[in-house]
Amino acid sequence: MMQKVGSGIWQVSGTRTGPHLVILGGVHGDEKTGIELIKELQHKFQGKEKLDAGTLTLILGNEEAIRINKRGTSPENNLNRMFTKDHLSGPVLDFYESRRAHELASILKSADISIDIHSTSVPSRPFLPCAFTARHENVYRWFDADLVLTDPDYILGGERSTTDEYVDSCGGIGICFETGFAGDTSRLPVVLESILHILADQHMICPPDSRPPPEPVYKVYRLTKKILLTKEGFHYAGTFPEPFQEIKKGEIIGYHGTRKERAEQDGVIAFPKAPEQWHVGHDLFFLARRVR
Repeated sequence: MMQKVGSGIWQVSGTRTGPHLVILGGVHGDEKTGIELIKELQHKFQGKEKLDAGTLTLILGNEEAIRINKRGTSPENNLNRMFTKDHLSGPVLDFYESRRAHELASILKSADISIDIHSTSVPSRPFLPCAFTARHENVYRWFDADLVLTDPDYILGGERSTTDEYVDSCGGIGICFETGFAGDTSRLPVVLESILHILADQHMICPPDSRPPPEPVYKVYRLTKKILLTKEGFHYAGTFPEPFQEIKKGEIIGYHGTRKERAEQDGVIAFPKAPEQWHVGHDLFFLARRVR
């Protein structure tokens, strides 16, 4: 039976012992696929779908941002940067994302597996921005993605800060899956199917079909640098880049006013942010290099 255990938090318990799997959607409030996925899973487990083993927790991450259809309650407040050691060990600050991170941390700490569903601010192919290990791959192989973007140096947040990094630090398996463009929910059915296969693979539900486990071959990248918007402004040297667009060492990527931003090595552009989300002092894009 599904129970509401908090604001935007639902839990289903199986009849046998098994893993605790947490699924989050809407950690950023304008990323629709994850939000709709949580609603679909709610509907399934309130209906005919039963959990055979373990515990499944479903979370709508940033309810306030979902309500106003924004990434966060303000440009400065990013729930997926709130899971740092100092923040979680310190007092709750006077804004929603701080309160929510403290609330969700206790749930994530108990997770054997967490799956955080995200989307990008510009059109993108699906990819997995999380750790590349055998036990992570054993979970996320069910997603239809062949790109993994790792961040062992915490370039993204400057330190451990995301839900998947936090779960990893607690001994669990933290997964983040970028499904594509934030406003596009057309991939919801295939994402839902992947989640059901993961649940079946963990022996938490009956398999939806007899499909054998996939054996994807991944391209793996590692984040190397964060590029911030300065007061001088920024414009790209060419057209707006696609995610994972290749760049060559020495190539001029763009200009901060008149100052050139050159690639220091061969690599790709990752997480290019849509111009309407540009704010001084915040990231414009990241650089990454291929490691496999």
